[in-house]
This record gives sequence, structure tokens and C-alpha cells, in this order.
Amino acid sequence: MQWRSNAIVFMRRGIKTRRAVVIGGGLAGLAAAYRLDQGGWSVLVLEKEPRVGGRCRTERDGGFQFDTGVQFFRDSYDSVLKTAVSLGLGEEFRMPPWGKCIFGQGKAACFTPRSVNPLKLLPWRALGLKGVLDVPSTALPLLLKYRAYNIKLPQWWDRGDQVTAREFLSGRTTRAYRRTIAGPVALYAGGAELERVSAAAFMVALRTTFADRTVGFHSGVGALADALAEQVEVKTGIEAVELHRSGSAVTGVRARPRGGGRARSYHADVVVCALPAPMVCPVTGKLGRKAQSVIKSTEYSPGIVVNLGFSGEVKGEVGPVLLSAADGFYASWMCTQGSKAVEYAPSGGSVVTVLIAGEQASGLYARSDRELIEMALGEAGRVYGLEGLTRRRGRVDRHPLARPVASPGYSERVRELATAGSGIKNLLLAGDWTSSPTAEGAVASGFLAAEVAGLSA
Repeated sequence: MQWRSNAIVFMRRGIKTRRAVVIGGGLAGLAAAYRLDQGGWSVLVLEKEPRVGGRCRTERDGGFQFDTGVQFFRDSYDSVLKTAVSLGLGEEFRMPPWGKCIFGQGKAACFTPRSVNPLKLLPWRALGLKGVLDVPSTALPLLLKYRAYNIKLPQWWDRGDQVTAREFLSGRTTRAYRRTIAGPVALYAGGAELERVSAAAFMVALRTTFADRTVGFHSGVGALADALAEQVEVKTGIEAVELHRSGSAVTGVRARPRGGGRARSYHADVVVCALPAPMVCPVTGKLGRKAQSVIKSTEYSPGIVVNLGFSGEVKGEVGPVLLSAADGFYASWMCTQGSKAVEYAPSGGSVVTVLIAGEQASGLYARSDRELIEMALGEAGRVYGLEGLTRRRGRVDRHPLARPVASPGYSERVRELATAGSGIKNLLLAGDWTSSPTAEGAVASGFLAAEVAGLSA
């Protein structure tokens, strides 16, 4: 492409002729900034928080590393992992060898993703005879269109995009199956209940749970955001408040320090807005009709993350361990540091991460940190025991917009937004809500926004 060859010439001369401003220092914004910088743009990222990363941040406390968000990485997203390696994170990459588990009837039934032995894949006893007979009816659509039900490509989800997972499963499965397997899978992989996610999204959740392996980095899920931020200019603690426009084009961004002080303006030939959907229009103002419609239709699920640091080794299955409300759990799933990287805890220590999603998170959102930590300790004790261990650290992070929900119509909305854009010539939208509702989807959306900016330059 001509813009690429021109960009290479200018980079060799050390000249950057185009200016881009990226609003939001999460994975989507940082990915867009990184790719634009590679394409010869002068880039500035504006992030209102003190640190970049958004919902993919890692905090350190007393020798422990705590991932503060509900997101995780999958091994099926090759482009994101290749980007991490190119940023120097190859030696930090971890793919824990342990499997996943579904907790039911007082014990964990564990399986290895991509296991060739289906007898070890599901908690058969918890299903009962009728539940066992239900498995083929849900597996068949997935097998028939396995490639289409790919978390990377929501625009391919055609079959099942217009009905909820609950509607799809009600006439095909038993209540035991929905409570023991389907519900936990939807919350783990989709962040919301069967009543909210589409049938197509549930098929993707099955694939994510039983086929994809989780991966991590030695220094936490926030390592990728930090590595991307090192490549570009980032201003933290400064919040974009409005766009400057001239006719039908955007000419810059007005922003102000969150700690007080005078606002200032930043000129831009292109602006990439990488904010969660509900936060876009208060900054950008009115967008095109289709973009406005997609933003209005985009739902989010809240999430609460409780990290517990212990002196001593936590016994039991590493996880992720999927949990069911039918068994009295508030948490959706939990895991130890072993499912990420053993270096998450100081020598001789352990970390348990407890994640609460969907309606349970909404109901517990106003609880104090102390109450949430006590609840998490109790539930972690049911899964891991914890006898004889001393808790050294506890941290609670709340996310009102934890994950966009792949509700009925999600696939269609992604396709429409990709075609229509923001409705403003040089304003591009990025974020997991514009693509796959995952951490990797956020990165992919940022890369796409940078490519579109290059094509329109």
C-alpha cells in the first residue's frame, strides 16, 4: 500500500508528518498507538488514570502480583502473542500445564483443553442420565460450525446471533446441564448469564472453555499494556473532555488534568477513541446514526476481582475453577497463581484470585472491601481448603464496565459498525465492544483502527 511505503521513507528520515491522538490508554488505545507509531505517525495517548492498562493492569503489593481485571489471554490469538514477543515479552510468556475444572457436588471435575478423551471433559455425575443425553444436542451445532464460532471473529457468528443462550438451551437440555455446565461456562467465558448472552456467544464460550488454554506473563497480565506504552508517548492523569471540529472533520482533542489545572488542546490529523461504549459520546459528541445506535445497544456486565495473598502453599486444583450459583457460590470462577505464573507470589507464598461476574457482581457491588474479602476467603476455602494458611494481603477491584456482553444481535452490530465507522471522517473507534469482547479483541481493534487511519491518510 502506498501509505506504508511513504511511511517507511519518512521513518528512515526521522520525520513524522501526521499527528494522531489516542483517547484511552487501555489495550485497544495502546495497540492503536503502537501500530500508528510503526506506520510513521507522531502519536500521543491520553489516559485519565495514573497508569495505563485499563481493565488489564497488574499491581504489586508486598511481593505479591495481583491482576486487577477480569480479562485473561487465550493461546488461540496468535497475532497478540506474536506482538508480545516482538515487544520483548517472549521470555515472560507462560502457558501453565494444568487444566481447567468445574466445581460441583463438593469437588472439582477437571479436564485438559483439547483433551482427546471426552470422558475426562465434563462432570458427568453431576449431569445425571438426562443431562448426559443432552450433551450431543449442544455439541453438534458447535462441531458443525466450529471454525465460525471463533472468539476472534464475532462477525462470523450467524447461526444463533438473534436468540439468547437460555432460549437455545431450554428446549434441548436439562435444568441440571444449564445449572452445572452452561451457566458457569457463560459467566467464565462471556461474563454474563445465559439470559443475556446470545446462543452464538455461548457456542464461542464452549470453545473457549474446552478448547482454548489460558496463557500469561511472568510480570502479570498488565505486562502487555506496559510494554506497548513504552513504545509511544503517553500522558497519564489527563482526561479528554471534547473534540475540536472543523466542518465534518476532527482537528484535535481538548483535555484537562484530573488533579486540577488548565485544560489544553492537542492537534490531530486523526483521533482514535478507545473508550468503553458508554463513555464515547460524552467526549466525542454526536456521531453517525449507525455508531450511535450500536453504542446505545451495547450492554456491559460488571465484575469484581478479589485477590488474596497467603504465606504458605495453597493446595488443590490450580484452575481456572468454574463455579455454580446452584452450589451456593457468589463467585463465578477462581484460580491460584499457578494458572498464570508461579512468580505471582513471593517464595513460599500463594495467590488466589476470585472473580465475580454478572448479576452476582451487581448485587455485591456496594459491599465493603472487608466484606468482599471475607466472602472470597470463605468460597476459596470451599475449593482449596486454606487450612493452616495466613492471609498476608487482600485487594478488591470493582469494574462497572468489566466486559461488553455478546447479547443477541452482537455479531450484526459489529459488522454494521465496521462498515459505517464513527460517521466522522477522521475519528476512529476502537475497543473490545467494536470487535471480539475479549482482551485480545481490544488489541485487534486497535490494530484495525491504525490500519484504517493509514488507508485514509
